[in-house]
Amino acid sequence: MKKAFLLTAIVSFGYAQEILLKEVELKAKKETFKDSLEIREIRESSAKDVGEALTKLEGIWKVRKGGIANDVVLRGFYRDNINVLIGDDRVYAACPNRMDPPAFHVDFSQVEKIEVIKGPFDIRHQGSMAGLVNIITKKPEKGFHLKLNASAGSFNFINLSPVVSYADDKLGILVGYSYRYSKPYKDGDGKRITEYANYKPQFINSKAFEINTYWTKLGFKPIKNHSVEFSYTKQDARHVLYPYLRMDAIYDKTDRFNMNYQIDGISDMLKSLKFHFYYTKVDHWMDDRYRTSAGMGLWSMATDAKSKTYGGKLEANLGDLTLGFEAYKRNWDAINYMGMMGTQFVIPNVDTDSFGLYGEYKKNLSDRLRLVAGLRLDATKTKADSSKANTNLYFAYKNTRSTSKTDTYPSGNVQLFYELQKGTELFVGLGHSVRVPDAQERYFALRRMGTDWVGNPELKPSKNTELDLGIKHSTDKALIKATAFYSYVQDYITVHNQSKVNNVPGVMNSRARSYENVNAQFFGGEVDLRLSLTQELFLFGGMSYVQARKETKPGFPKNINSSRVAEIPPLKTRLALRYDKGMYFGEVETILSATQNRVDTDLREEKTSGYGVVNVKVGGNFKGFTINAGIDNVFDKKYYEYLSYQRDPFATGVKVPEPGRTFYVNVSYTF
Repeated sequence: MKKAFLLTAIVSFGYAQEILLKEVELKAKKETFKDSLEIREIRESSAKDVGEALTKLEGIWKVRKGGIANDVVLRGFYRDNINVLIGDDRVYAACPNRMDPPAFHVDFSQVEKIEVIKGPFDIRHQGSMAGLVNIITKKPEKGFHLKLNASAGSFNFINLSPVVSYADDKLGILVGYSYRYSKPYKDGDGKRITEYANYKPQFINSKAFEINTYWTKLGFKPIKNHSVEFSYTKQDARHVLYPYLRMDAIYDKTDRFNMNYQIDGISDMLKSLKFHFYYTKVDHWMDDRYRTSAGMGLWSMATDAKSKTYGGKLEANLGDLTLGFEAYKRNWDAINYMGMMGTQFVIPNVDTDSFGLYGEYKKNLSDRLRLVAGLRLDATKTKADSSKANTNLYFAYKNTRSTSKTDTYPSGNVQLFYELQKGTELFVGLGHSVRVPDAQERYFALRRMGTDWVGNPELKPSKNTELDLGIKHSTDKALIKATAFYSYVQDYITVHNQSKVNNVPGVMNSRARSYENVNAQFFGGEVDLRLSLTQELFLFGGMSYVQARKETKPGFPKNINSSRVAEIPPLKTRLALRYDKGMYFGEVETILSATQNRVDTDLREEKTSGYGVVNVKVGGNFKGFTINAGIDNVFDKKYYEYLSYQRDPFATGVKVPEPGRTFYVNVSYTF
């Protein structure tokens, strides 16, 4: 018995070190400006969603509005400035206030890994102006497999997820389900986040979210070198609370369907041909029924929002050259109901149609020098339903009644990778990428008391020209990577306080929140360290920094006086020490953040104090079972991540603190 246990321990030890070193090796193989988050890293954390899990990577932060549905921020860029895709599918938020950002619409049990491209170096997807986050979903493995995942933690958090799969040489099928539930968490002072907003007493300790997710994936090979794959996911989120905002999500229902068809080995010249089609839909209802603002009625304000997207891609691999065509159609429609203001078509059934051609060339110029170059040309049309659009608001504040716009624009990049010596690589990349204003930025229209909120139909696309420099040193036991970037964004889209320029009947206010093009500069960088000190001891560390400035347009009617870009995160560092014996491990981590004092005073953004927190976790595995347990924020510190108040028109102005001391345990069994 002792010999068997000793053998198991030795095997487990070797396996654990192999996994950690394999991750170092995989990350080292990625281009310097690319990064990834592996499923092991996700499963060992207390993260409730992808947006929260991704903050483990350097250069990524989040915007928190409640207990879940954190929005991804990459190098200070957010919303449509970056592309967040699920398996190459575009899933767009329906809520104008991003209650349901794209990363919210996937469950951890579906995720294989998450890949991140920093900067304008993604040529395969339209709109990756400042970067790409692609959430890669799992495929069925050969044989029959059953995986049971269960997580529990503070504030009654529960996550249960069984996944069953089978695959052979011809057929593969995967079926999964997930249930997530939690009460509102408490901060370091012991206050529930719902106590900071205007919730009715009976809802202070109601559920913070309840989410059911179902998915399936089917793949088969009809003939030699041909493979087909279908997948479908349904997510049903209910009773999701957002103290940051004046309303909460009563429901948020998402459907995702996609199909992939691939032909390999067509000819010596044409290596493969891939076809990808997808359809996604989000149906979202939010109101203030849980708030005191609702009074004695069911609610006093509500928004019914829907977003749907369908698109596809055809891609041919010609060896060193990849050619592709991408097209998609995005529809966004939102209706607001608010007291005496009545019914308003805040996002007036806007269609965004996009068509793009792209090519990418990869070539080893010598034993040490590699070249990657890409070009892309896109044409995009945005068109609002003129029968719903409030053109009076557009004319009052922006002097236009336009309801459609067509933009044609090129993108491209050149990247060089030079092996200075074995294991040491230098990188330089120059990229140019564009993103078109979304339906909200161009055609949003909301009359309200005090100040209105209106889009700008004449907005120009934002164009990012960026230079990235990097160095990476890797061995079989270490990875050290440092990158720096400078980004000049022509026609960056900022929120501002627009003065009324035309008197229009029914438009009583003299000022509105709106959107304006300004030129902006972003610069900063990241350092990432992963090191095996001994066979049992591993060191992980990193640092992220970004600054941003924009041009001003002071005075009437733009009133852009602050040169600071809103929602720019401060300096962040992370250091972790892990002792791993294979059958068990222990890790201590500290995260430090500087004070955020570079704020946009035009938007009443306030300074956010720096903080330092300590997290610990332990875990082990034995005969198919894996268990991880941890405590985040060990010293129960009350702190806030960087904040902004530009998330009008439904922001409460409440600062949402991060969770206090949080206990969690994650258990999985694999058969």
